[in-house]
Amino acid sequence: MKKKKSVFYRIYFFVVIIFLVVLAVGLVVLYGWLKSYESSQPTTIVNKIITDYLEKGDYEGLQKDLELKVSEFDSSDNLKQILKDAVEGKKYSIAHSSFKPEGADLAYIIKADDEKVLNVYLKKHKIGKGYDIAYVELSKSLLKTVEIIAPKGAEITVNGVAVPDDLKKDNEFPSLPSTIDVKTLTPTQTAKISGLLSDTPEVKATINGKEAEVTANGTTFTVAQPIDKAVGDKVTDIAQKCAVAYAAYMQKDGSFGAFSQHCDTSTPFYKNVASSLVMFVKPHNGYKNENLTVTALTKYSDSLYSCRVTFKHTLLSGDTTYSDDFDKIVFVSKNKDVYKVIDMQAPVSNSDTD
Repeated sequence: MKKKKSVFYRIYFFVVIIFLVVLAVGLVVLYGWLKSYESSQPTTIVNKIITDYLEKGDYEGLQKDLELKVSEFDSSDNLKQILKDAVEGKKYSIAHSSFKPEGADLAYIIKADDEKVLNVYLKKHKIGKGYDIAYVELSKSLLKTVEIIAPKGAEITVNGVAVPDDLKKDNEFPSLPSTIDVKTLTPTQTAKISGLLSDTPEVKATINGKEAEVTANGTTFTVAQPIDKAVGDKVTDIAQKCAVAYAAYMQKDGSFGAFSQHCDTSTPFYKNVASSLVMFVKPHNGYKNENLTVTALTKYSDSLYSCRVTFKHTLLSGDTTYSDDFDKIVFVSKNKDVYKVIDMQAPVSNSDTD
């Protein structure tokens, strides 16, 4: 009888031990699966970017491990500084984004306080229900765009990197008077450089192998051909006088004659203003112009020039003021020694945000 009990207990304990081993292995496998499942969940993935990189200030690791791309015209050193300035000492949060580019199934935004910092795009596992990182990019709110206007054929560099020809787009000429042959003109091109970490990059240019002057007006850089100073002074003088007279006329503060004396009366621009019944008038008893600047002097030929005229036009009405920022590219023709305005065009905006 004792022998039978001994065999029974051996079998019993053997079964119990096997059960406990299987249970332990099962719990380990289950724990691993749950941990893997949790780590592949969207918010866990995004929060891990915050804890592993941003909170530790490991911006170099962030760029390397997540393949955070930098514009070919910028450097990794600039990226580190931009991220540091954007997040240091701020509270992080994440938000779901409805924008999903091709190749992504989910999108999230990492914010530092209220400022967008990173866009995180996730893709589903091919097997299972988890997610992986598709790619990460800087928020467009941290990126800058500049425009460079230059004569066709000019060689341009941004931060020492040559601007390829496929980024340069031809600019159209305004309607020209019969005295100007378009075939004699050197057209200009605009290169739009996006994704920069600074809106004050180093822009240099050469024309026919010679270094050209580059002037900046906000985020627009203009490469100028050499212009005789006397001619340039006359172009900028008539351009600013016409611009000021135009702004005054449109508010009924100046006569049409004060404006028209600076214009070529054969052009569509002049005829449109002369026939326009639209006046942008607000009640006022005075006005003033402030911060008048003339930049981006450009030569297309000996008979056609342009420059950018900007100023703040303020209407006065008792203690109330209304200000408007005048900003136009003014085209000036030259026929012998007679200079006339043939057109005014608004600069193209280059804003680019999320």
